[in-house]
Amino acid sequence: MENIPDNVKKICVHTGNILNLNEVKKNAGQNSSEELVESLKIALKGWAPPAENNGTCLEVRSNDETIKVSGVEKSELRTSVKVFITSDKKEALQEAIDKLFSSLEADNVDSVVMAYTGTSHEASDRLGEIQHLWEVLEANVQSGKLSRIGISDVDTELFITLYNLAKTKPSIVQINLASCCVVPPALQEFCKQNDIQLLTHNDPLDFLPSKKLHAAFGLSNDSSTFTYKWITRYLTLLCCRGVIAAKGYIISAQRP
Repeated sequence: MENIPDNVKKICVHTGNILNLNEVKKNAGQNSSEELVESLKIALKGWAPPAENNGTCLEVRSNDETIKVSGVEKSELRTSVKVFITSDKKEALQEAIDKLFSSLEADNVDSVVMAYTGTSHEASDRLGEIQHLWEVLEANVQSGKLSRIGISDVDTELFITLYNLAKTKPSIVQINLASCCVVPPALQEFCKQNDIQLLTHNDPLDFLPSKKLHAAFGLSNDSSTFTYKWITRYLTLLCCRGVIAAKGYIISAQRP
């Protein structure tokens, strides 16, 4: 991706169903961050900005965006989603959800787990930012778009506080065993008492460092270039067979 017009401040890339990409399937042992970078490189291969583009936003869709599963009733599919978000703006999270539904052409998603990195180090500030974003997830549950919502990579105290304050309670919590070798007993007990699904994951804490993003986009490693605001990863399962039918990423990156 070279010669991006100066007026373009934002790029949204859809990888399509990466299960159709031989290059990705050959590297089955790579972690999720490496998988994303490889998928982005493939989606952007040979792509160039339109000759005439006066807008500030570009949208890139993979040539192979076969996401819909044919010959299967929607009721037989379950889609789980994880949103990695660095922005505390509600509009950013809602955009991630809207782009997801646009790609999947779905009416409902079974679960969305939010992984918010943010910049706040103070626990009270981080809780406030997460609560602010949580309202977006709650609104999408109320509208029928999302069935279950959850949170990733928060400590036990913050999670319990969020649970007690939320109108729509988190039914999923994910923790990274790389930063927490043992699941906190207090969290285990709270999840057991409140019927919350407690999961572990191995996604890198810094999911897409600037250097990797620039490499995927084919850009120089310049801090003034693009940084991601959100990344959505979706996984669609064919329930009756326990088979993964589709998997993909959508990323929104911006520059000053």
